[in-house]
Amino acid sequence: MTPSAVILEPITVTPEMIVAGTSVPAVDINAGEVAWLQSTPYAGSEENVVHAGVRWASIAPSTGVVPGTDASKWRRQGPSNRMAPFDYMNSTAAKANGELVFILQPGFYSGMRLSGLVGERLEVTQYERVDGQLQVVEQWSGDMYEQARGLFEYLYMPLRQINQKLWLDWPLVNEAELHIRITASNGGRCAVGMITLGFWETLLGAKPEFGGVEYGAESEIKSYTTVEDNEDGTWDIVPRLGVANNISCTVFIDAEQANAAHELLQRVSGKPVAFIASGLPRYDYLNTFAILSARVSPTSYGMAQLRITGKGSI
Repeated sequence: MTPSAVILEPITVTPEMIVAGTSVPAVDINAGEVAWLQSTPYAGSEENVVHAGVRWASIAPSTGVVPGTDASKWRRQGPSNRMAPFDYMNSTAAKANGELVFILQPGFYSGMRLSGLVGERLEVTQYERVDGQLQVVEQWSGDMYEQARGLFEYLYMPLRQINQKLWLDWPLVNEAELHIRITASNGGRCAVGMITLGFWETLLGAKPEFGGVEYGAESEIKSYTTVEDNEDGTWDIVPRLGVANNISCTVFIDAEQANAAHELLQRVSGKPVAFIASGLPRYDYLNTFAILSARVSPTSYGMAQLRITGKGSI
């Protein structure tokens, strides 16, 4: 069972960690991308010009001006299709039709979270390179659909798609190679919004009587769609993609663990991280990908209290 009150402290995935066999090219012409070239004169109207894993828009005439070095010539549009899963937002996703494959050599990590998943089937394999050969260490594969909740849903409703998946306590591998493959039949849409690798860290103390997150934890569904009321009772609605899952909870830990918990929360401060408030399936809504803030206070000689809030990412 997934433990309670754990944080996935992320590692940074760089373009160099994405290796041969990945189906998304560094410059994806199928996604409308073009490579920035030093010798090309740009008129100031070009978009989706890719340099260093980022899409840029030319906003003024230039030749030889490296995107990102002059804000008067280039405006950042977002990550390239290849780098989209590594920018901490579901709303920017790597997309393809029929099949989407990422092959990573990220070094050491102990867990992973995939989110913003679209497709029909998911396969994840962790390899270790031994004497030049890849050997399977961990493997998971399955359909990307939930089981029907009842007979009515089974007979009449389409199956709900799984949009995220977690892995914990993977062995540390010296020369790890991670393969992620999403497929869909008949050239259907495949996507992944975030691929987060890192190390799971617990906020629980060592004493078994501490049960983790207290009852009273809350999940707030935050939409960024704006609604303006008109005098005649109608609405002007500006829809925006995605919703965030904000959380708040309280965790009691052994006072001896308070310094370590405080240090961990400082390390991830300002970074979007995966947070699991409860490992029980009935409380999945309390789990999120968010920027955490926290207050740590002693409640007695032997106990400390963590009051955690998380601003969810879309």
